[in-house]
Amino acid sequence: MLKLSRRNWNNVLIFAVLVLMFALYGIPQRLAQFNAPEHRLIPADSELLMVAFANTRLIKAGPQWQLQPQRQKPVDAAQLAVAWQHSLLTPVEVPADKSRVPVAQASVQLVGQTAPLIWLLYPAADTDGGQFLLQQAGQSQFYQLTAAQAAQLFLIDMAE
Repeated sequence: MLKLSRRNWNNVLIFAVLVLMFALYGIPQRLAQFNAPEHRLIPADSELLMVAFANTRLIKAGPQWQLQPQRQKPVDAAQLAVAWQHSLLTPVEVPADKSRVPVAQASVQLVGQTAPLIWLLYPAADTDGGQFLLQQAGQSQFYQLTAAQAAQLFLIDMAE
């Protein structure tokens, strides 16, 4: 064992307590500052039941996902459901514009909730088809989507 005087053992003990206090108190607070809130299409603790688009519905039938009616262009329903459940959104600041017209809309039904979440997809005004804006009905916050994300989530054809 180390031969230290009583005074040196006191110093070691004080130093160990300070390190322990920093580890238990300081580090979690620092990590909490760096963790920005996540913005998702559906809350992380919710379970998706159905997504209704203009002419198609994504429905959970037992353990599987189905698109009703079937689309001419094949779409993996399970992959679409995963995209809706796990997509992260990027908030953007956009000027207020009452003349915005949505190009697509999706009604999202969650397990245990009676009212659906309505998501509206708008073309971004300052880009030529490369970006889209997403807004939850009744909210003022907009989120930015790429054309690929918009095509995947809203089953829209970008050739239109």
